Amino acid sequence: MTARRSQEGFTLVETLVALAILASVVLAAYAMLGQSARFAAIEQERLVAGIIADNLTAEALIRPAAPDKGEEEREIEMAGRKWLARRAIDDAGEGLLRIEISVTRVGDAQVLARVEALRPQR
Repeated sequence: MTARRSQEGFTLVETLVALAILASVVLAAYAMLGQSARFAAIEQERLVAGIIADNLTAEALIRPAAPDKGEEEREIEMAGRKWLARRAIDDAGEGLLRIEISVTRVGDAQVLARVEALRPQR
């Protein structure tokens, strides 16, 4: 009779497979964390751009005199960044002006926020 020794612990192959699985889970979690940080930064930019667009729209609406028709660009610094706000005002008919404001980062063409409003021409 030969005595069989009971096998305790893990073999080297089992350990390597477990480490490979653990590494892939950690890498996937790290990639998700990086993507989440990028998404949060983009949403923060959109939020700030939206605030700028809303402020400029409110400014155009509460002025006693109607703003002049045409387009203008204005560079604004907010939240530690520079933004480019474009304002276009044209006739909307029925005695109204259409005000369109769009906000981008300086040097970037992607519009991050856009607001349109109507106001009387008086």
